[in-house]
Amino acid sequence: MKMVLMNYYVGIDEEVKELLAKLDICTYTRFPEVEGRISCSDPRENSHVWPGANSALFAVLDDETAERLVRELESFNEKAPGEGMDAYVMDVSRRVLAGE
Repeated sequence: MKMVLMNYYVGIDEEVKELLAKLDICTYTRFPEVEGRISCSDPRENSHVWPGANSALFAVLDDETAERLVRELESFNEKAPGEGMDAYVMDVSRRVLAGE
């Protein structure tokens, strides 16, 4: 099991949600506005000096789905330089689900 954590500009939120739907990823947690820098780009701190914000989203997935998601993110980044996203993949040893 893997957790994929993604950071991206809030302006591409719909594209991210479409990508999750395409891969049948229906369980995730999204933080709508976070401050920070993606790949050492300009900061987005929701201020007059550094306007804009990022979003963060994470999903715990089986290994195969996590790999498919990462490949899609790499493809997205190639097609949208400057508006892509950072992603991190971490091992998850256990999870507890509300529906099970």
